[in-house]
Formats: sequence, C-alpha cells, structure tokens
Amino acid sequence: MFRSLFVALTLAASACGHFVITYPPDRGNSYNTQFQFPCGGLNFTGNRSAWPTAGGAMAFVPLHDFAFTTINIAIGNNIRETTDVNMYNHIMVPTFNQTGGNGTFCLPTVKIPASLKPLVKAGVNATIQIVQLVASGSALYNCADITFSDTEANRFGNPQVWNSICFNSTNMGANHLADAETQINYTELALQELNLKMAAGNSLGVRGSMLAGVVGSVVAVLISGLW
Repeated sequence: MFRSLFVALTLAASACGHFVITYPPDRGNSYNTQFQFPCGGLNFTGNRSAWPTAGGAMAFVPLHDFAFTTINIAIGNNIRETTDVNMYNHIMVPTFNQTGGNGTFCLPTVKIPASLKPLVKAGVNATIQIVQLVASGSALYNCADITFSDTEANRFGNPQVWNSICFNSTNMGANHLADAETQINYTELALQELNLKMAAGNSLGVRGSMLAGVVGSVVAVLISGLW
C-alpha cells in the first residue's frame, strides 16, 4: 500500500515538471524553468537529504519517452551556479539513453567518482545534478542537495523503504552508449555551449533547429553501438 501511494504521489508530482528526482528528493517544482543550467532555475533552499557515503540509489520520474541522461555531482556547501563556470563536472553516471516515461526509473547503485573519494565522508555536503537531452531538442536540468551519511545505506536498505522508492516501472529501461566510461561527456559540453549562447542574449526557447547540428555531432560521437 505504501508503494502504491508513493507511485501515485510521484506521478502526480511529475505532472508539474519534465522530470522529478524522487530519491534523493529534488529542490522543487521547476516545470517552467527546467531548461536553465545547472539546476532547473531553482536556487539552493537550505534543505538537504542524507545520501550514503559509499554511493547509493538515484530514482526519478521522467515524462519523456527517451532522453540522453547524465548524472553529475559537485562537492561543497555554496556551489557556484552560473553559466560561465561548470562546477558539476564530476561524472557519476556517463551519458546513457533512458527509455520509457510516466513511471519511476531507479539506478540502485550510483558510485562516487574515484577522484572524489578522498573528499567524501559523513557530514560533507554536495549536490547531485541530472541532465536530460530529450527528443524535442531541449536540455533539462534538475538537482538534489545532499549530505553524505554513514547510516543512510542501512535505513534505505530496509526492504519497506527500498521497495517503495527504488524500483523500475514496467515501461522503463535504459540503453548504454558504447565506451561511455572512457568518453568525454560530449552531451554536457554541447549543452554548456548552448547555455552560454543563451546567456549572451539569444532566445531562451531552445528549438530543434538550434540543436540539429549539436545533436548530430553528439550522436555521431557517442553512439557507435549499444552494449
């Protein structure tokens, strides 16, 4: 019953945004601004959620049938969030194609990048960023603010909690992009370039014609076959 209630609540929430991060929870409703780098136009509210120091689950509810998706992280309390610098340059999950929509998608184990492990311990603050490039050509951003915790893994590992939050709806799936672990995050670089152009005074409405060349180069570089 708890799971069915959770599904109903998250699906209702998804109606207010292009995608909603359900674990750890995101900053709030960013429907009208989710195209804005780096966190969908929402500033840090001061609220943080516990997340395991060794890495943990990431669950979100996307509305789009497929999206090139990347998960990044920035360490710190007051992370600079502007288009002229990208603090979210530590890749936790290289770009993959998330498929299916209007359901819960969960990665059960998202690891801490090796380069950041010396910085991660209980009590350290960070922000996790999910970037999605959808079929319409729009770049969507959402963030979850966290505090690393040594006890969160035990709490979240409780079957009642785990089974109600980290599950994949029947229509959800993912396709890995070939050699994703060793590739530069070309999708993010392309999105950063677009956001810098928009910040310089170009139209804020990202149109397919603007992204045609970028998407073509991204696909050519990243998709050389599926695992």
